[in-house]
Amino acid sequence: MKSVMLERIKGSWQRFKADSPGKRFQQQFKRRHEVARTLLQKALVVGSGVLFIGIGIVLFFVPGPGVLFVLFGAVLIAQWSLTLARALDWTEIRARKLLARSSGVWRQFSAAVKILLVGLAVIAAAAVGFGALKFLAA
Repeated sequence: MKSVMLERIKGSWQRFKADSPGKRFQQQFKRRHEVARTLLQKALVVGSGVLFIGIGIVLFFVPGPGVLFVLFGAVLIAQWSLTLARALDWTEIRARKLLARSSGVWRQFSAAVKILLVGLAVIAAAAVGFGALKFLAA
């Protein structure tokens, strides 16, 4: 049973990955609606998505992967919301463009500048984490 579920998840991921950017989430939405689901199954998926988004919002204020939780929650909900699926497809295209531009700039930096920037980011993250810890402890 466990391997069947893993195979299903793996197959779903492979199909998602094979879809073209800008249409992935809408295609996933369509695939989800081709298979009959009970109201309970739909409610569990959407409820899980809302829960993950809630956890992500809390993690924005403490050190942790808040953005990843929000994104995962949005992806779960997008399986049942065509509007959200379209929004995620639109966002994916823009994020890919931004990433392509920024990675080009990053490649132009020398190793010393890259080390400096990463060091500053680590210090900033530690400062935010320390500040959040102090804030929560007060």
